[in-house]
Amino acid sequence: MRPSRATALRLAIGLLVSAVFLVLLLRQVDRGELADALRDVEPVWFLIAAPVYALTLWVRALRWRVLIRPHTDIGRGETASLLLIGMAANNVLPVRAGELVRAMLLHRRHGVDRFVALGSIAIERAMDGALLALVLALTLLIGGGSGALRTLAVVMTAGFLVGGLLMVAVVRSPRRSRAWLAGLLRFAPGRLRPGLLSWLDRFLGGITAVRGRRAWAAALALTVATWAGEAATYGLIGVAFDLGLEWWHYAGLASATNLAIAAPSTAGGLGPFEFFAREVAVVFGAGAAAGTAYALVLHAYILIPVVVIGLGLLWTRDIGFGALRPAAPPSDGAVDEVDAAAPSAPLERTTGGRP
Repeated sequence: MRPSRATALRLAIGLLVSAVFLVLLLRQVDRGELADALRDVEPVWFLIAAPVYALTLWVRALRWRVLIRPHTDIGRGETASLLLIGMAANNVLPVRAGELVRAMLLHRRHGVDRFVALGSIAIERAMDGALLALVLALTLLIGGGSGALRTLAVVMTAGFLVGGLLMVAVVRSPRRSRAWLAGLLRFAPGRLRPGLLSWLDRFLGGITAVRGRRAWAAALALTVATWAGEAATYGLIGVAFDLGLEWWHYAGLASATNLAIAAPSTAGGLGPFEFFAREVAVVFGAGAAAGTAYALVLHAYILIPVVVIGLGLLWTRDIGFGALRPAAPPSDGAVDEVDAAAPSAPLERTTGGRP
């Protein structure tokens, strides 16, 4: 089957973004010095970092389990498997399509409405973005930074601030938020409006179903633990390259790289991740060649195992590689019968919830 014109365009844009950032990454680095930096690495630190990163992925899965528990109480192993498959899809497909894959698999295997699942993933992204933007801003405030890093911090902080405020408004006043968002849909074509309203209700149900201070506190604590583990992993790989950075520098580095790939563009964030990893490393004192070698190896270190394990889970659990083609929503705005029958979290049931 030939890809649609829109899919081909998204792929072309992703490849162009990757190419631009990789050219920016490599154009001012001496190839001999880069090779020397790769040869001088201490591999024992990769072995030490492996269990730290594995624990980080497990904590990330526990957080998603907290967020989807109002809809389905699946086991920790199953939650981790679906998360890893979604992350693998993010690393091989453009425009972060792995989030759609994860929602689709949760629907197929456990009957959770796809839009409800996407609502829980939206909470993840909002928590991650808010924390990373805050850490990057603090890092630059304390240690300074380049123009590219300041631009990234300003743009992402503004974006996630708006998104976070909208999320809080939805959780605290679901009826009012639903009415306001539904009002915006009056500009949509009439034949699409009923389906869009249904999707809106189901998506908001995924956000507002998380209730109670204990659940929100657990999700926030697991978010902090997730990114502390990620930063620790980056730091251990940095020690392997003898970058000479402080540990808090790696918190800023983890924030910059992951904010840079938050916008849907390239598969796996190839290009932007490496560019901003090197940018932070150099700003805080690493050499250009060592910082570039570190960025290239770090990205491969956290990307390749997730892809291999995620694709392996697709195979061993008889899900099939066709799951990496997320189903598109109905184009006519109608609600398909399977989704209509799937359990959701109507807003009327969550109006009393408070984080």
